[in-house]
Amino acid sequence: MQVFICYARADKQFANQLVEDLSAYDVKVWMDMHSIPTGSNWDMEVQKGLEHSDILLVLLSPESAASQNVADEWSYFIEHDKPIIPLMIKPCEVPFRLSRRQRVDFTMGYESGFQGLLKALGSPVLLDPDSTQKVRPPVWVDKSVPAPVKGKSGSSAKSGTKAGGYTSTPGAPPVGPEIGIKTFPVIWAPSYNWYGGMGKHAEQGDIMISRRELQFVPRARPIITIPLHSLVSANIERSVDQHLKLVYYGPDGSFQSLVLMGAPKNRRKEITTEVLNLLKLLSGRSLS
Repeated sequence: MQVFICYARADKQFANQLVEDLSAYDVKVWMDMHSIPTGSNWDMEVQKGLEHSDILLVLLSPESAASQNVADEWSYFIEHDKPIIPLMIKPCEVPFRLSRRQRVDFTMGYESGFQGLLKALGSPVLLDPDSTQKVRPPVWVDKSVPAPVKGKSGSSAKSGTKAGGYTSTPGAPPVGPEIGIKTFPVIWAPSYNWYGGMGKHAEQGDIMISRRELQFVPRARPIITIPLHSLVSANIERSVDQHLKLVYYGPDGSFQSLVLMGAPKNRRKEITTEVLNLLKLLSGRSLS
């Protein structure tokens, strides 16, 4: 069974989290940012995805309800008499042609909504039934806020805060941080030099970082995906503009590089540093 994720760009973080959680089950998921190869014709690949998918999941929100692209996708499924499962992720007015379809409500909580979705999909098999991983909402751990620890007057704390903002139980192995998908506005290019900056090849958009990959999402061109395990190094270089240089193994096994910096000039240093720290945290390596 293949499901097609139909969503507005404003809801891409939720869509990516859904893809990540569904990947633990016997379900093939089609989503444009994950399924369209670099350099392919976008419209043709979306058409193929619609044709080959069995069920469409439409993420309902004020943004998707107003999107013509989203309406085109779910209209295709209606015209071809293929099943649609609307997922209410934000309160909104449901488009008329979808209003009589049974919806899965995520507005009361991600976990309960996800369990309702699994039931609507016919309870697909968990690929690794022994896994201890649990479905969780997108979480970002704020390392600047320490976890509360009770003093001597209260009962002793059962867990301690570790570097990186996560906790562990004494005597137990460290537990990795619970991090969902983090998005930053950035500018990137193949290279940087002091006199020309990133040059005419610079792109602006978002970088989306998950536990498995980095995705550079431009405003018009195809998405660039870099698996986290393929990163060789990541270093901040100081020039006219502070920027982060990434070196990684390309699909053909050769070394490739990309430079990036925060898009808003007033947050350039902050974003660039935060991206580097997140990559180190997720990879478990110094990357220097």
